[in-house]
Amino acid sequence: MVKKYFKFIIFLTALISCGSGESSEIILESPQEELIQETVPTVPDETSTTTTTIIIDECIPDNNSAIDFNSVLNIQIFLNKYGFDAGDEDGYLGQQTANAIRSFQAYAGLKPDGDIGPNTINKMQNWTGCEEKIDDYVEIENSNTTTTTIVTDTTTTTIVTDTTTTTVPSNVGQETSYNYGVVPSISLTTNEVMSLFKGVSDSNSVCGTPHLNHLDSGISSTFSNGAIPLNLNVSNSVYSQSTFTTQITEESSSQIKIQIVGDGSKKYSFYFISPFTSSLVNIQPKTINTSLNLTEALFDLEELSEGIWFYSFAESGSGTVVKATGNREFTVGNAISQQVNSHNGVSRVLMTTKDNSTGLFKNVSSEQAFSTSSLVNILYITDGILDNRLDTTEQITIQDSVIKLSNEEQAFVSEILLVGTELMRVISKDGNNFTVERGYLNTEIKSYAVGSSVKAIKNLNKETKIANFAYAVFRNESGMRYQVPLGPELTVNEFNFSKCNYDRFSLEKITTFAWRPSGSSTVSSTSVEDKINPLLDKVFVINSGGQSYTPPTINSSDQVSGDFLNEGPKGQIVNIGDEINFNFNGIVDGSSKTKFVKLKFQLLPDTGSSKTSKIKNIYLNIENENYNFKLQIAKIVDTESDLIDTWENGYRYLFKSITLYDQSTSVEILNNQTIKYDYKSQTDTHQAYYLDQFSFIVKDN
Repeated sequence: MVKKYFKFIIFLTALISCGSGESSEIILESPQEELIQETVPTVPDETSTTTTTIIIDECIPDNNSAIDFNSVLNIQIFLNKYGFDAGDEDGYLGQQTANAIRSFQAYAGLKPDGDIGPNTINKMQNWTGCEEKIDDYVEIENSNTTTTTIVTDTTTTTIVTDTTTTTVPSNVGQETSYNYGVVPSISLTTNEVMSLFKGVSDSNSVCGTPHLNHLDSGISSTFSNGAIPLNLNVSNSVYSQSTFTTQITEESSSQIKIQIVGDGSKKYSFYFISPFTSSLVNIQPKTINTSLNLTEALFDLEELSEGIWFYSFAESGSGTVVKATGNREFTVGNAISQQVNSHNGVSRVLMTTKDNSTGLFKNVSSEQAFSTSSLVNILYITDGILDNRLDTTEQITIQDSVIKLSNEEQAFVSEILLVGTELMRVISKDGNNFTVERGYLNTEIKSYAVGSSVKAIKNLNKETKIANFAYAVFRNESGMRYQVPLGPELTVNEFNFSKCNYDRFSLEKITTFAWRPSGSSTVSSTSVEDKINPLLDKVFVINSGGQSYTPPTINSSDQVSGDFLNEGPKGQIVNIGDEINFNFNGIVDGSSKTKFVKLKFQLLPDTGSSKTSKIKNIYLNIENENYNFKLQIAKIVDTESDLIDTWENGYRYLFKSITLYDQSTSVEILNNQTIKYDYKSQTDTHQAYYLDQFSFIVKDN
């Protein structure tokens, strides 16, 4: 692998008697360094000399301790730097990057699993580039299996596992499987720095994304909301705005230059709002240059979509948000009108499911029963996109493909009509006779009496749609809430119920986000909510294939041996390079497997300190079945830090609780023998009374 060396060059000159023609030999021996000898004869003169050059190769150690390896982009840069071939540095965790991670892990003596866990991050942060290889990693694939071969000097171990190969197109900003926790961002509705909670998200299931009720102060729950930049680094607490500044300093038709006045770092990621959207996207700069306190990034515009873009903020790689000021808008291609019509919210939520006997779609009736294998289509329409037309003057039957309206001005070719709950697309017209595509966008085809209301969709394009994104919240009778991400209005979203428990579900809330208009740094958002009555009469029941939700719990000791199951530090004093181990072997999973956890610590000033008490939260992935976690003390600072491996000096860290986030909700196990639930007010108790003894003291010696 790539190593950096410097050379000690020693010139030794020996004087030889005139005309001897003989060279003198100088021999140096070193038990530690490899010596390369080069003999360079000089031109003979009255006095002949011989110059012996001794070159000592030695590696120049690198310092990677400050790199944030929660960023896929930073991991790719690191791997490529040291010759592990992660491929394109695009922030996407694809197969090549995963194999490069495995190669690094084997080289460094770690288990080559391709996951970026605490041990791998610690190894990368302490990597100097001068390390010697421990193992090789070789992968051989066929259609059914992946064979991983680890070759050492003495043994060869072959592990064969069943695999399924999925090809995912490369996408800048692709989220990774371990991307849980709190992420920094800019509010799209207020343009202020905020903290977002990135949680479990399965966009295929109605119950795939829990909508939590209790979060840390200052944190907004948006989950799969399109407002979240997918590749933002996950950290552990609330964020604040940096004192640095950033803005667009140069603009042309083909490129822009962005300047950050601050620390002169190359680690920044840059986030923009694209035209006709309410979401943040990461764009990689073509070049990035730094000098003292200055970062300058150059961006190509040729590959960006046409319209008016907005530069929102830069992120440091460690959670610090640098909010853009000054010139923030720039135009790509032609300047297209980006002004949003006002609206008061959603006027229609259409839910349909396919009738297997007819192959046609039918509206979901109130209290309709589903199994977990059922499918449902959901689309919504805002009130601002609808235009009232005259009521029908003749009956419309299910079989009719030609409908008669009051006059020829009631609809136009390609226009979308809303008759009752059915969408019809106008194909052609002959006077006031309109040939239509019935059941457009998977809506139910029905019969309509004379005098049925007719509304028209003004236009069906990105410039006239009002809501670019929306999410609906469904609540079950147990109190659990699930957030369902919806795309732009008049877009069919198909969901299953595979993650749903046996229960009755009702629509509690729907929130829409308009796209950003030009001249504004914010988007408009409208919410409709009713926690008592179902919105728009949307109610369904899961009565087949589901199960009642059982929360996780914790046991204190082994019933056979009597040994304590949960272990942690007890007054341990730690310094840089130390490791804190927590083993919560007593945790018993409920009906839904835990996806990730949050460790909560109360920080108490150490003896003689004038500091004030506070809280630190750490979000961690589940990397084993026994809830064992290793916290690295990579840095110790004198100021507050949200980073997972950086700790503040002079505090006693007292374990307060562990919160388990599963597919349905969150459950907090506290050190006072209490269990709190997100979805209900009632608490339970546990018997692990000694959890309040877990603590450690951070001291920078």
